Amino acid sequence: MRWSASLPRADALKADSPGSASSRPGGASLDVLRFLAAAFILLFHFGESAPTPLNELTPVMAQGWLATDFFLMLSGFILMRAYGPRLAQQRVSPVSFVSRRVMRLWPSHVVALLLMLTVVGVATLQGHPPGHAEKYTAEAFWEQLILVHGWGLSDTPGWNVPTWTLSALVVCYSLFSLSTGGIFQWTRWQIVTGMAVALGLALGLSALVGHAFVDLPFRYGLIRAIPLFFIGALLERLTAGAEVSRRAYGIGMAVSFAAIIGLSSLPRHAVSDLVVLSALAAVLVLSAGVRFPENHLTRRMGRAAYALFLIHSVVGAIALGVDGMLMHRFALSEPLHWLTWGLCVALAVAVAFVFEAWVDRPLSRWVSGRLSAGGSKAEA
Repeated sequence: MRWSASLPRADALKADSPGSASSRPGGASLDVLRFLAAAFILLFHFGESAPTPLNELTPVMAQGWLATDFFLMLSGFILMRAYGPRLAQQRVSPVSFVSRRVMRLWPSHVVALLLMLTVVGVATLQGHPPGHAEKYTAEAFWEQLILVHGWGLSDTPGWNVPTWTLSALVVCYSLFSLSTGGIFQWTRWQIVTGMAVALGLALGLSALVGHAFVDLPFRYGLIRAIPLFFIGALLERLTAGAEVSRRAYGIGMAVSFAAIIGLSSLPRHAVSDLVVLSALAAVLVLSAGVRFPENHLTRRMGRAAYALFLIHSVVGAIALGVDGMLMHRFALSEPLHWLTWGLCVALAVAVAFVFEAWVDRPLSRWVSGRLSAGGSKAEA
């Protein structure tokens, strides 16, 4: 791993913007990694409906927190890399940054939520209400619609469950926009200290509520999300300018995944949880520092990751419901049941790419255009 001689400051990073180079460190690998994290969340949620639950086949599939915690660190890391310099140089205001980030997420989130409402409503009218009807209340729907459902207002997630992290990220974006200018003035030791303090506070608060930090319950989502987001952001500053050879990347990834899979097979312990979290951080840093050619597929995977995260629960509600009815009616053999279940997974992935191309990307462009036009009018 190679580092530049000193930690880059904001004024040394004026050209550092998304898409500024054709083969950037982490350009392809982070896109693919983002998609794989969303795919892990998909498999975790679909896994209980497999002919043999996936967590019985491999213990790592019982650890859904792995992808969620990684996703939160990855969000902080990518935003620090992409937007940190502009915030630090005050080329974008905190209000503008937060509004743009929220409006990047919110329209597609609303579409997915309305689709889930339609699925639940139609199924209920047809005599097939959801298994846990208490999760599908009007109050929970409105909380989710305005992205406040991950702020500790409720005890149990409902509707499009994974989106609690989007709600928590709204708070992270606000804190990030206000603190980035100061963080860019920190030395490497101050950054390490900041990471240690964030983790220490998180562990302390988790001890007070009597639960492991890495997978805190839904109502404590902010205690979980904020430290992980900032650990990811600080990791980016700590490793800014670092590049990793493909050989070191391969060895490091193999060791990291071996640690994650191996420790996931053992009984949970606070120490092993922190080791796994460290291994996830290593995967992030290694992927951010290696150069692989970027192409149409890697870019599409990166863009489709958010769509897969958003839409897989909606697809699962339909496809897995049909799969269950087929199994009940025709008593499918196990190999045939694996085939139908696999088709449900493949359908969710395919729908995500379609959703990204036909819904998420057009909405993002439309919102971006509206915000840009509004900004131009304000300046005039």
